Amino acid sequence: MITAKRRAEIDKIVRGMHQEIIQSAKLRYRCGLPPYPQLFSPDSAIEKYGYSYEIRESMPGAQFGRQFQTAGMIDTEQSIVMVSSDLKYETQRFTAAHELGHLVLHEKLPGMRQHRDRPVTGESMGSRDPVEEEADYFAAVWLAPARTVQHYFQARFGNIPLVLNEDTAFHIAGFKGVPDLMASKPGSLDFPIAVARAVSFSGKSFDSLARFFGLSPMAMGIRLRELALVAY
Repeated sequence: MITAKRRAEIDKIVRGMHQEIIQSAKLRYRCGLPPYPQLFSPDSAIEKYGYSYEIRESMPGAQFGRQFQTAGMIDTEQSIVMVSSDLKYETQRFTAAHELGHLVLHEKLPGMRQHRDRPVTGESMGSRDPVEEEADYFAAVWLAPARTVQHYFQARFGNIPLVLNEDTAFHIAGFKGVPDLMASKPGSLDFPIAVARAVSFSGKSFDSLARFFGLSPMAMGIRLRELALVAY
């Protein structure tokens, strides 16, 4: 499990990198910046970091003698990051951000010379090798930075935190979905995922937060819970 101190360190690193991107973008986009999820595209950051970025149809599939689907790979000797074209968009995006995290946090580790990763979605944080957990957390913060998520969350749902009750459940899940949502256990991901998937609330229609930030509903739900934007 990543310590609170390490999380704070990663948060600070990502904020600094984002700020550099924003300042550079202000010179490029004279009429206003694009949405932050577009601005913080991980593939662009990887290239800015000095690595080439490639979407590959064929990826190396073995590590330590065991076979598995290689979703992402870093080759620090050739300065290249590869991501499999077989993955869904959200998985490609999170995997790319995960590899960027390895570059920023772990580039000098011996295991990064030709490091391979399984598909990464942000849905299994807290149950992996510490180095992989750090790259997962970096990816989550990179793709869904706290202040940005809070801004777009509040624009959609108003209150922070959004508390689960019958009225909220109705607006999130519709009349038929109220019983199941109200029966969900406190602390579960049922409500956060439902909020991440929601495309309307109190008469307003919008892109779901999951779609807007390019994350799976579960990964977005985990981020909402982590930022205490939803509550039971």
